[in-house]
Amino acid sequence: MTFNHMVLIGGGHTNVLLLNKWLMCPKLMPEIPVSIISRDSHLVYSALFPSVLSNSISLEESLIDIKSLAKNAKVSFIEEEVKDIDFNLKKIVLSNRPSINYSKLVLNYGSQTIIPKEFESLVKNRNAFTIKPFLRAYNLVQKEDIFDSVNELPFVIVGSGLAAIEVSYALRKRWRGRSLKLLCDSRKINNKILKSLRNSNIDLVENLNFEYGKILLCTGNKSPSWAQKNLLDLDSHGRIITNQSLQLKSFSGIFAAGDCAVVDSARRPASGVFAVKVVNTLVQNLKNDVKGVSLKKWFPQKIGLQIVNTFPSNHAKAFAIYRNFVFGPSFLFWILKHKIDLKFVNKFRLKRLIMKSSEKNISFNDCRGCAAKIPQFVLNKSLIKSNLDSFASSPEDSVEIYQNGEDIILQSVDGFPALVSDPWLNAKITTLHASSDLWACGAKLSSAQALISLPKVEREFQSYLFSQSLQGIKSTVEDHGGELLGGHTFEARSLVNKPYSLGIDVSLTVQGILKNGAKPWLKSGMNDGDILMLSRPLGVGIYFAGLMQNFNMLESSSEIIDNLLKSQQYLIDEIYLFQDQFKESLVNAATDITGYGFIGHLKEMIESSNLHRERNNLEPLKVLLDLFAFKAYPGVFDLIRKDVKSTFFESNKEIFDKIYKGNQQKRIINFLNESSLDKETFDERIALLLDPQTCGPLLISCNPKYENTLKDKWYKVGEVVKI
Repeated sequence: MTFNHMVLIGGGHTNVLLLNKWLMCPKLMPEIPVSIISRDSHLVYSALFPSVLSNSISLEESLIDIKSLAKNAKVSFIEEEVKDIDFNLKKIVLSNRPSINYSKLVLNYGSQTIIPKEFESLVKNRNAFTIKPFLRAYNLVQKEDIFDSVNELPFVIVGSGLAAIEVSYALRKRWRGRSLKLLCDSRKINNKILKSLRNSNIDLVENLNFEYGKILLCTGNKSPSWAQKNLLDLDSHGRIITNQSLQLKSFSGIFAAGDCAVVDSARRPASGVFAVKVVNTLVQNLKNDVKGVSLKKWFPQKIGLQIVNTFPSNHAKAFAIYRNFVFGPSFLFWILKHKIDLKFVNKFRLKRLIMKSSEKNISFNDCRGCAAKIPQFVLNKSLIKSNLDSFASSPEDSVEIYQNGEDIILQSVDGFPALVSDPWLNAKITTLHASSDLWACGAKLSSAQALISLPKVEREFQSYLFSQSLQGIKSTVEDHGGELLGGHTFEARSLVNKPYSLGIDVSLTVQGILKNGAKPWLKSGMNDGDILMLSRPLGVGIYFAGLMQNFNMLESSSEIIDNLLKSQQYLIDEIYLFQDQFKESLVNAATDITGYGFIGHLKEMIESSNLHRERNNLEPLKVLLDLFAFKAYPGVFDLIRKDVKSTFFESNKEIFDKIYKGNQQKRIINFLNESSLDKETFDERIALLLDPQTCGPLLISCNPKYENTLKDKWYKVGEVVKI
């Protein structure tokens, strides 16, 4: 059987243009599954990066959201760094996860900054840094802002090319006071530009025989080490040599374009012009290659016009360079560059998707992960009708299935439609999410069984999806000292939507152990005077809803994904260490915050505790929440103000409305300083508390004397009092 899987390597300009072509015209897309592997979720448009450095535009204005572009183009997005490619076995080796096989490959991985030998130790000691990757360079430049003074040591830019020159101009606009020095070979720079640099108070130097602060290297580009060590035909600059059809000569089914490649019969310097021009030929050849028909040839232009912004303090101006001729600086050249750059970036400004909560039909726009839950009202009504009242009135996160007088085994089951299009990553997230039911009861994951629904696609690709998912589950379970015991698979009968991996539904039955006579933490153990403490921020559902509506989520993406992939087992282990130290239990009640949001799961804790107290002739309890104590992931409140919400939000709001519309004195949930909050602020905070969470925080109810003990990993959000 043939394995069909096209993989794009790198988030370079050509690959994002390719995604955009497929998005705008789906019939150009090859009729096989496609994935893109990129180290970053966002591409900084290189032509605009100097404008970002100069503070002329914001970083966001220069960004292209590769993840959203891939999602809308029906391409599976894998955020990872390529370590090697075995071109004989057709296998891509990645940094922190299993390898991926391909049948067709498109190389557009960009390039790395060359670090000259004399700067290697300076880079290692962090006295110097490279212009690429751009996001890292931007963060380091920002840290230098506090040194913008004539009294500080000079900042040094190294390089004789146009990139180093434009960056120097940009930093001069950014820093008015600090001394700037361009370490270059002035013989390689046009006299007109040399004069302009000096007039901009940028000193030209030939060596580092002076005291300096930090150094920024703009010293040319090279291919990554894996490209250099493999049997690829490379030119003297480390670029892959292709034929006119953009294919590699040494291996079939592999295309290369952009800065990492050059056509053998028409060798040209690396330039963004060629990355843009080549995409029309590339998109047609990829489709033709899959269909087995003849390929088109690409004839690149011999030379392109280059424009360098000088970022003067008054009127915008730029140089135009064509061949060896330099024109300007002129406002007209700046206008031309501005229009070209805006036109390019605006291609990728996807329209916001409108998600109507009233829509009843399931669609690709419905939220996934834990936001795909059945509403609490439907769940409880169904349980009661089925004579399972106790599951509705006293729900617990996991149940006891065995004990021997010393150890107790708990079990839970959880799962949802795929949250992300990367099958391995999706499996890890689902496994950690399922495990949180055990952590909420104080147990340690010991084993798991998996139920996986696979889309009806060709068998070899189905095997790829299945093996990636299994490896994600197995590695996560084993990282916790557990074992994957087995499971079951079935093939879905619903229509297959690309990306194919979004057809995967993963559910897990997980088992955990309570050792040495420990008792499970229950929802029903809240006491008068307890405080409530959370382990993580909120806003995961809003974040993914924002992604679905194509909002730029760079600010929050890394922190949220890191938390989704971070186990909370260590929190449980730490609490047991404290309990051994204090010789008493710290946790009176606990749960994890998932699909019903903070309010929905807190309601379960309070009602379960009050039912237990009623049976023991104790007064009922309520909770007072401090709305300003809750932590949200970066950017979440901005999305709330833009009315971004999960499709499950309205269902969770029904839970809150039933609580809030009751008599204020008898409400089981009230809010500190509620009367001092304006309606807009109140609604924003409540929206956060209603947001469904995947791999959400743990919530514990404990004696206030333990707040200082736990405050490094947990934070207080409320207190428990009698009604």
